[in-house]
Amino acid sequence: MREWWVVMKVLFIGGTGLISQAVSKLAVEQGIELYLLNRGQRNDYVPEGANIITGDIRDTSAVAEALANYEFDSVVDWISFTPEQVKANIELLKGKRSRPLII
Repeated sequence: MREWWVVMKVLFIGGTGLISQAVSKLAVEQGIELYLLNRGQRNDYVPEGANIITGDIRDTSAVAEALANYEFDSVVDWISFTPEQVKANIELLKGKRSRPLII
């Protein structure tokens, strides 16, 4: 029997906070190809093996440019706290999925 798996490519918006840094570390340990989009101010909390995309999610034009050549299987937003922030991020990330979600 042939074993196979698909490596997930995941974007965390944030990823270096108190809770999210632990999840970032676990994601990398589980073999997820992890990208952290953040301002780059807490690099000590980035797990080895994670990829950094530097940008401020509130600067939508700069982040759109930074993410122009990326697609992800999943996106986790650790730093949106209002409906307006969530809506803006959904608009910004439209079309960034590389594969359909199959549950």
